[in-house]
This record gives sequence, structure tokens and C-alpha cells, in this order.
Amino acid sequence: MASNNSHLASELFVFLHGFTQDGGVGGGGQIAKYIASLFHVSVEQPNLNQPSFNEFSISNAIKIIDKLYDEKQKQKNERIKMNLIGASMGGYIAARYAEIYPDRVKKLFLLCPAFGLAARWREFLSDEDLNRWKTSGSYAYDGRQLHYGFFQDITENHPPYPQVSCPTSIVHGKSDRIIPIEASRKFIDEQKSKELIKLVEVDDDHYLTKSVFQIIPIVSQFLL
Repeated sequence: MASNNSHLASELFVFLHGFTQDGGVGGGGQIAKYIASLFHVSVEQPNLNQPSFNEFSISNAIKIIDKLYDEKQKQKNERIKMNLIGASMGGYIAARYAEIYPDRVKKLFLLCPAFGLAARWREFLSDEDLNRWKTSGSYAYDGRQLHYGFFQDITENHPPYPQVSCPTSIVHGKSDRIIPIEASRKFIDEQKSKELIKLVEVDDDHYLTKSVFQIIPIVSQFLL
């Protein structure tokens, strides 16, 4: 296996977790562990909720990936390319990072990516809720506080459907109620290079826990 993976020496595999989650939650975390164990490659799993979940934003997450990239490039002492595996919010962040830094990303593997993010929040919250969030500066989400800067950041600084220029595989559950599969279909419709994108629709929900073994062959192709 090691000889077959010699071409991976200058590549970095990075798993980007979903909103509020860490790498161990849902099918995305299982996929990351599978890649690491079966293909004998290290999969980095940075904590994107830095300096805290309260201060989480897409822009902060991109800075965290930047820092990881710079550290790994210094260690390897050569130009590296990243393969980004992103689940939900991490899927959106992966695509956005690839749009900003196309020279740093080789491939994307996205699991129920959270495209159309600002629109989803507007569906989730009423105008009154949003105004209250803006006025107070903080919103209670999943038992934790999230600053209004998060919503302001996604509406002012980041497009709902990033343009990507690298091979991209997407797996999305047809029964996903958190990020409907239409978000991934719309993402493809918006792309200038549609031929680079592959969408696999599975009979599963947002967490893809029932589809892990169905996803494994797609992961294998992603690694080639």
C-alpha cells in the first residue's frame, strides 16, 4: 500500500467538521477515519470553532485552514496541495477555501455541504429573530451562544455558491432536512465548470450514517 501511495507524499488530507461538531460526529467523521486507516494517510482535523464557538465565522475558519497549510508546508519543505473533505458547514468552507486559494487545493469531497447558507438562516429565523440577534449581538444555538458577526460574515463576505476549479465529489442525502439536496443541485447549476463536479444522491439524511459503506467506493476514487 505504501508504494501505491507514494504520490500522496506532497498532499495533505484535511477533514473539516460541521457546525458545532467535531470530527467524530456523523458519517463524515467515519469517512475521515476510514481514509486514514485504509489508505495509511494522515487526515488532519482542525477545530474550526476557534477561538470559541461563540466567535465562529467562515472567515475565521479559513484563517485556521491557512495556518494549518502554512505549518505543514514548512514541515514538508515543499509545495503541497490539500484534499479537503468537508461535512455540512465544513463542506461549504472547503468549497469557499478552494475558491479563494485554487492553487492550494487539489480535490474536494463534500458531504451534505451547507450551500445557500444565509438563505437557510433566514428560513430558520424570522425578521424579528434576526433583529433581536443583531441588537443583542448573541443568539442561543444548540445550548451555546453564537455572535451576530457569524451571520454578518456569511451575508457580506461569502457567496452562497462558491465557484470551484478542481475536481469535486459531493454526496448528499435525499432525505436531508437540515441542508436540502436542492442546495447541492443549485451549486452545480451555478458552476462555470460543471464537468468537474460529481453529485451522488443517497437515500439518507444529513448525517449519512446509513450510507457510509455506499460512500466508500466514491472515497476510493477521490484518492486516485
